[in-house]
Amino acid sequence: MTQLLLFLAVALQGVAVAYGLHLLYRRRGAAGAWLFLLGAMLSMLVWRVVVFIGVQPPAFFNPAIAIWGSACIVLAMFLFGREVARREEAEAERDRLLSSERAARTEAERASRLKDDFLATLSHELRTPLSAILGWCAVLRHRREDPTEFDKALDTIERNARVQGRLIDDLLDVTRMQAGSLHLELAPIAMDAPVRAAIEASQPAAAAKDITIDFACDDMPPVVVADASRLQQVVSNLLVNAVKFTPSGGKISVSIGAASNQARLVVEDNGEGIDAAFVPHLFTRFRQADSSTTRRHGGLGLGLSIVASLVRLHEGEVNAYSDGLRKGARFIVTLPLAPTGAREQGRSGNEDSRTGTEALPSLKEVRVIVIDDQSDVRLATAQLLEKVGAQVLPLASGAEIERALASFRPHVLLIDIGMPEEDGYSLIQRIRKLPAPAGGDVPAISFTAHAREEDRTRALASGFQSHLPKPVDLPVLVDAVRALAASRVAPLD
Repeated sequence: MTQLLLFLAVALQGVAVAYGLHLLYRRRGAAGAWLFLLGAMLSMLVWRVVVFIGVQPPAFFNPAIAIWGSACIVLAMFLFGREVARREEAEAERDRLLSSERAARTEAERASRLKDDFLATLSHELRTPLSAILGWCAVLRHRREDPTEFDKALDTIERNARVQGRLIDDLLDVTRMQAGSLHLELAPIAMDAPVRAAIEASQPAAAAKDITIDFACDDMPPVVVADASRLQQVVSNLLVNAVKFTPSGGKISVSIGAASNQARLVVEDNGEGIDAAFVPHLFTRFRQADSSTTRRHGGLGLGLSIVASLVRLHEGEVNAYSDGLRKGARFIVTLPLAPTGAREQGRSGNEDSRTGTEALPSLKEVRVIVIDDQSDVRLATAQLLEKVGAQVLPLASGAEIERALASFRPHVLLIDIGMPEEDGYSLIQRIRKLPAPAGGDVPAISFTAHAREEDRTRALASGFQSHLPKPVDLPVLVDAVRALAASRVAPLD
């Protein structure tokens, strides 16, 4: 009987230990600890039963029971401690996840508020010029006999249309920068040319507020390796910002120079200044010092963020300084100077670019087919080209393009991209499959509102020779048509 009892006790303890180890392997430490504790209690129970019934156990029995029971207790304590530590770690991890989730929710709510604020601002900024355009169109309909009023209406419509175009360009630039697809056409250029062009473009807005723009430049303007149009955009955005926040009768100073192998552009005004608390957020997208409905200045809060992004793409930096509100602001852009060998090339190139005339070149004897499903755009484009001497055939689609090519024999095609049934990409590919005598080699321009860099790349790969995003200024359109027609028409005057 005693032997059977001892055997059962040892068997139960073995099972308990084995299952405890299994639970430990499955990372269920608490259950394993209880089993080891049960093993210790069974050892004590066996010892008491043996003593109670008066059986004389073997000499090794008492030490073995003591050692076994002690080992089970130690293992149980170890596993209990491990389980407590695991639970504390789990609770800490849970607290961390909860804190992270709360932070993520707060950030998502903040982003949602910023998005809502941005959409409200965007709606306001787009509707404002639209209101002016529609209002002056109504004036023109009812007061056509007053030439002064007519000119004023045209100026207002053009100015507000350009404001809308600039807003759209800013949004596209931000999209390109976020996607890393903004393309720079780098070349050595003297900084004075794009700076002068930006100042000239800003003069009408400055003159409307009686603001003076002074320009200072070294006798030898610094030469940088840059994209001329993007550098002009940097200066224009800084000047737009300065004009916006400078009161009537104020002054803006622009200067360029070089020091320590760096080209330096400074735009300074005596306007409203910048609150010191807002300076760290000055170049952040969509952030404005005053975004309330009672703000005095419009805009999307993109101009300065675009400046910072463009300057970084040119491996430079931009910084803003202000002594406080109503004490003006100063923006300093620094760019690396061009290598010594490229500096003379940059200066000579800019001298050539400053020569020219504002008169539009003639497109006399140039035949152009304009294909656009939007009748307003199609007819306006046709009339503009006819004003400079071109012969134009407007078409609403490419359905009859083969017949038009054969009968009209155009020198240039001007094709919209986004059209129903057959888009511009498919149309130009169909044209390029025609033999040359049938018009398959007529040069073509994609004239479209699809203005991303990838749209330009796709257009050129599809068979277009040039890509013009809408809206486009008439001189740019005329130059593009003239350049493509030059190889197919007798020398153009």
